[in-house]
Amino acid sequence: MKTLVTGFIFIVAIFSIAGIVEADIPDLVGNWTGPYTEYTGDTGFHEQDSGFFFINITEQKDRIFIGYSMYSNNGTKVTHDVAGVISADGTQVSLTEQDNGYSTGRIIGPDELELTYLTDNEPISVAIDRFFRIS
Repeated sequence: MKTLVTGFIFIVAIFSIAGIVEADIPDLVGNWTGPYTEYTGDTGFHEQDSGFFFINITEQKDRIFIGYSMYSNNGTKVTHDVAGVISADGTQVSLTEQDNGYSTGRIIGPDELELTYLTDNEPISVAIDRFFRIS
């Protein structure tokens, strides 16, 4: 009987360990852009089409990635370094833009992300971004 119980526990342990498999890590390296809706404390609500705001992910090691964001402000190109992480299940992403705020969101597909952006810099700002990989 002791052998039977020990064998059963061993089999359960093997199947339990086999069930612990880390999800495939999505490759996010590339140039991303897309439309967004935003509220900014000084100008209110507005929407922007694709091709205005870009995130370029230049390097990824496992679940950590780096790159920069880029947009134009009154004809001047503005860039911010970004760093981010992918969740263990490969479906969520969080990133920070240096001196500019934080985004969290989900990986919708291999070439599509949805992010929500927050900053408490002056003026406060929030946005919902839909990004598509363009290269």
